[in-house]
Amino acid sequence: MLSINNSIALVELLGVLAFAFTGIIEARKKRMDLFGAYAVSMIAAFGGGTIRDLLIDNYPLYWVTHSNYALMLLGFALASSLLGAAFYENKQVNNAFEVLDTLGLGLFSTAGASVAHQAGCDFYISLLLGVATAVFGGVLRDIVCNEIPKVFRRNELYATCAFAGSLVFLVSLQAGLNTLVAMLAGVLVTILLRFISVKYKIRLPF
Repeated sequence: MLSINNSIALVELLGVLAFAFTGIIEARKKRMDLFGAYAVSMIAAFGGGTIRDLLIDNYPLYWVTHSNYALMLLGFALASSLLGAAFYENKQVNNAFEVLDTLGLGLFSTAGASVAHQAGCDFYISLLLGVATAVFGGVLRDIVCNEIPKVFRRNELYATCAFAGSLVFLVSLQAGLNTLVAMLAGVLVTILLRFISVKYKIRLPF
């Protein structure tokens, strides 16, 4: 059975990869060069977690202690240069972007809430920091790529999905569930709610 720390590390790694790929796809669609693709992938992957860690005084920052992840993203950015611009404008690639973005949203919402909870934050602050971790990497990615961030658009549920996932995770913990089981439950709720909201065009009424 994975330990609590190993469970969190695995979820964070998967979230890093998911959001990093969305950053590379978005940067290449905007015709950015290698440096641009790498910078956007780093921002997307680590932006939300960095904001969380700064708010709770959690040092050293995640990406500083995981320099191997930063090197891995550089490799992905280099590999992305082998594909032409037409590839990134393909419909299937755009669909992959949405899937990866949703996956990152689910993974980071629970990982962020878990880190905050372990740092001693109360229930509500842990919930908010789970949402911040999940959302702000994408916000920074979209701003750098000159797009209106998804979370600020009046469209299908986005931040609400991260809120629900973080809530399920924290409630599951309080109910005595294993940390990994609680995280999986939170991730699944986030992903399912996001896919349902996109499919049925569900939006907040205000």
